[in-house]
Amino acid sequence: MAGEPPAWNWYVEWELPTSGHLFRKREVLCHCRSKYQDVEVAVLDHVGKVLILDGKIQSAQLDEHVYHEALVHPAMILHGSPRRVLILGGGEGATAREVLRFKTVEEAVMVDIDEVVIEASRKYLPEWHQGAFDDGRLRLNIMDGLEYVEEALRRGERFDVIIADLADPTEGGPAYKLYVREFYEKVKGILGEGGVFVTQATSLSYDITTHAVIRNTIASVFKYTASYSVFIKSFDDEWSFVLASDYKDPKSLTPERIREALRGVVRGENRFYDEESHARMFNLPRYARDILEREKRIATLENPVYMPV
Repeated sequence: MAGEPPAWNWYVEWELPTSGHLFRKREVLCHCRSKYQDVEVAVLDHVGKVLILDGKIQSAQLDEHVYHEALVHPAMILHGSPRRVLILGGGEGATAREVLRFKTVEEAVMVDIDEVVIEASRKYLPEWHQGAFDDGRLRLNIMDGLEYVEEALRRGERFDVIIADLADPTEGGPAYKLYVREFYEKVKGILGEGGVFVTQATSLSYDITTHAVIRNTIASVFKYTASYSVFIKSFDDEWSFVLASDYKDPKSLTPERIREALRGVVRGENRFYDEESHARMFNLPRYARDILEREKRIATLENPVYMPV
C-alpha cells in the first residue's frame, strides 16, 4: 500500500497509551534481562547508540551530554566547591563523568541497584563513562539507593551534593519510593552545611502534573527549590529537573558566576551547558508555570506519584 513504511526493524516507545515515537533500529549490541529490568544497547537512526531499559530510552549518543550536563552542572556550581558527591542511579557512568570533571571533587559515591546495567555500560557505552568507573575518586556501590541513604543517615555521613539520576516513578516499579516526602527528608539528613540536591523529575511535555507533584514534595522539605527543563531529542520530550537546597537559592546562579565556574572549576569544555543554556532551562513557559501554580499535591509513601505509563 502506498505510504506504508518499509519493513524495517522499528523501536517504538510509548509516552502515553495513545501516543509515542519511533526510530529505525539498525543494530542490537546487547540484549538481556537483569534481576530488575530488560536491558538493551542498540543503534537507532538519527540518535545513534542508546541504552534502553524496560522499553524506554535512558540516554542516546546524540544528546546524552545535554541531559547529563543539565542534571549535574547547576547543582555543582550552586554549591560552589563540592568535595563529596552522592550519585543515586546513573548506571551509564555519564553522571559520574560530569561530577568528576569538577576539580574540587575528592570523592564521588555512586549507588546503582543493577549491576547488569553497569557492566553493559562499561562494555558498550565507553563514550558515556569515558573511564569514570576507573577513576580513583569514584566509589561504586551495587545496592538500592533508598537503603544506602538510610544507612548513610545512621552512620552520620554527609555529602555536599546529592544527584538523583533515577528511573521514573512507575506503579509497581522500585523507584517510586524515591520520589516521596519521606525519602527527601532522609536525603536532607545526609546533606552537609551548604548542601544541594538535584533530581531528574520526569516529562514536562506528556505529564507535567507528575513533575509538579515532585516539585511540591521537594519544596515541602527544602527552603529553596527551582524547576527547570531541557529538550532531549532522543526522548522526543522536554525533560525536567528539580534543584533544591536549604542554604543556597538557585536564583543566585548569575551568568557571571556560571562563566567563572566553567572557566576555573570544570575540566574540559562543555558541549551544552553554559550561562545562556542555563537561562533558557530555568525560564519555563507560561503554561507550565500556571500548572505548577495550580497543582498542590505532595507525594508520600501512602499517596505516591506515578508516571502514566
